[in-house]
Amino acid sequence: MARSGVMRDLDEATRAELAAKVEKRVAAGMDRSLARRKVWDDYQAELVAIAAGVAGIDERPPPPDLPPAREKGKTYQPKSWYIPRTDSGQDFFTPERMQKSRSELEKLKKRLKAGVKS
Repeated sequence: MARSGVMRDLDEATRAELAAKVEKRVAAGMDRSLARRKVWDDYQAELVAIAAGVAGIDERPPPPDLPPAREKGKTYQPKSWYIPRTDSGQDFFTPERMQKSRSELEKLKKRLKAGVKS
């Protein structure tokens, strides 16, 4: 048959891998000829999938535009609620704000001691 000629063209590692897959199926109770056919069909399907993937590389859409690179020397400053804003013209930690935070913290501590959930 023509298939046996193709099988002879395979390298030893691939032949051994396919033979191991056949033996595994035979050990599971499948007929040897059916196992060989299924393993060969799976191998052919893998080759087609690989060929389609390689051919499809040129058909992929271009990558999205990347954001501009940061200039050297500029450091990243995370924007978060706890960082005072220098452009606001006000002090962030005013005595009134500190007192309010401390009182809220005391209320929370009392509730935790009492076992009450917020």
